[in-house]
Amino acid sequence: MLDATGMRVRHVEGRGGKAGKRHEIALSSLPLPIQEAYWGDDLPLPAIGCGYRPAPNQGERANYRYRVIQEAIEAPRGSPERKAEVLRASTKWNEPVRTIYRWIERLERSGGDSNALARKLPSDAGVRRVWVSRQFDAAWIASKRPTDELAAISDEIDLLIRRVWASPAQRAGWEQVRRDTLTLFKRDLRLRGIELPAPAFYVSQRRIMEAQSARLLDVRENDRKRWDDMKPRITRDASGLAPMEIVVMDVKPLDCIVRRADGSTTWPKMIAFMDWGTHRVFRYFVLLAPGEGVRQEHVIEAFKAMVSHPEWGFPQKLYRDNGTEFAMFDKIRAALELINDPGARTIISAKPYSGASKPIESKFATLDRFVFSQMLGWAGGNRMDKKTQNVGKPPKPYHGTFEQFCVEANERIEVFETIAIKSGYFKGRSPADWYAAKVEAGWRPVRVDPLALEAAFARHDTRRVDRGAVSIGGKLYRHPELPNGETVSIAFPYQRDALPMVDLPDFGWAVLQLDMPYLPMELAGAVASGRDQRDNERAARQRRRQLRPIAPTEVHAANVTQLPTRAAPAPLIDLDMSSEASRFAGARIEGAKDQPPAMTESERAKRRRRLIVEAEEKRLAANS
Repeated sequence: MLDATGMRVRHVEGRGGKAGKRHEIALSSLPLPIQEAYWGDDLPLPAIGCGYRPAPNQGERANYRYRVIQEAIEAPRGSPERKAEVLRASTKWNEPVRTIYRWIERLERSGGDSNALARKLPSDAGVRRVWVSRQFDAAWIASKRPTDELAAISDEIDLLIRRVWASPAQRAGWEQVRRDTLTLFKRDLRLRGIELPAPAFYVSQRRIMEAQSARLLDVRENDRKRWDDMKPRITRDASGLAPMEIVVMDVKPLDCIVRRADGSTTWPKMIAFMDWGTHRVFRYFVLLAPGEGVRQEHVIEAFKAMVSHPEWGFPQKLYRDNGTEFAMFDKIRAALELINDPGARTIISAKPYSGASKPIESKFATLDRFVFSQMLGWAGGNRMDKKTQNVGKPPKPYHGTFEQFCVEANERIEVFETIAIKSGYFKGRSPADWYAAKVEAGWRPVRVDPLALEAAFARHDTRRVDRGAVSIGGKLYRHPELPNGETVSIAFPYQRDALPMVDLPDFGWAVLQLDMPYLPMELAGAVASGRDQRDNERAARQRRRQLRPIAPTEVHAANVTQLPTRAAPAPLIDLDMSSEASRFAGARIEGAKDQPPAMTESERAKRRRRLIVEAEEKRLAANS
């Protein structure tokens, strides 16, 4: 405050005054001779506040103005040195001299408070001046309606804005949201008997945009894919997985144009398997006929190619898409369970329409940028856009054949997999480096017989072998080792026009051959028949060598020696000892008394064995 002498004085808490208060005088308000007495001292200038409240967004402005005048305020007031510093600051900062003097004066009047260099906070700061809009508030007041109702009206319009943002109107943008909001607002006021002129119904764009977060409700209800992409996500560290522990598979349509053999153009497909533990990608390219899509047999062929590759092998778990082309993998659950812990999930289906839950989707985007977009025939991500190479004309197809396209794409992917990953838990190493490190740590691939794997995906049935052939669909199929008279398991492969397979005893799965009839008296028929019979005989001899024969006498003798020795049961009545025996049995008992004594059990067993050996010797003599 200013006292009667014109000095600026303030009262502050501290020692040196009555009741713990002291008086401090702004140095700039003292006469110049007194100020000069302090200029040579190292004492800091007292910062005397002026009660100036700057606006909250004025910090940068105040700092800038202080930098402009900081050299000038160090010179005495009214001195030539200050004038020179002001002129220099004007030239340096491109500010008018009068403006710089005005900033210095404001700072000195405030006692050195830099807040004085900022714009003053309005006296009505924090007090709401507009409720709906300036136009609406003015029309409301002009209609002699209570001003205190504007607060409730403001809440109503805010709720309407959020409701419209949550409706399909949000798809057309904020202007459509404003139009629908004002339409509903007019209707609600009209129902309450409130009529205002049309220019009064206005809401600013700023107020409309403040509620745009409500548009996510319409996205959730009508665009589940987009809503799922915006969901909160957790992070997963897959760098500790072993190679082939989890394999993610999906089909990617490539944005490259390739020619078929007949000269027509098409878009090839890539069936991909990503090893989550190393970020490697096994790829299988498919060129489809017109109107044809990726079928189960294409995916299984790609899977067989991966399993037979020496650096890949059979996976432990499969993470698949929900497409019907991946349904066949349910047939190999039993095989997957053999190399997993009991109860483990071996086949995991991805969440529908959730690209963020499939790590292979981001890998596809990376391959598009670094591999396929670098190849000829690339048409961009939008196939309907024909401006990639020529305005209004379709892009040029790949210059070579489909086979050459596959070779170049594989080479580029192999080179790309030697480049270190830039982000995430795999950062710092390339997929090839991760794979090499885990192989060095002891990992080895799991091998599977290709025919056994093919049989696992096939449809199964049984057939009875009749004279070296089985009947399937009215046709005869043969194999040299088919066991005559036996029932065998038949597998019908998933490929179209593929030959059926048979599970041969002591051999495994083999491919059957279609029986080709020969003309009567054709010599080739006799040769083929003799060859088949010899092969069948050779297979029988091979099985005989594997199964050593057992002599029947050996089995019989073993059975006889295992017979239990039981004591004869005691008779109910010993008629021989009875005085009435002759009356019941007559001469028969008398004749029995004259016979030799009966043989013991051990004597009878020896007699039986002797008779069996004699009979076997007679049989062998007769055969020889």
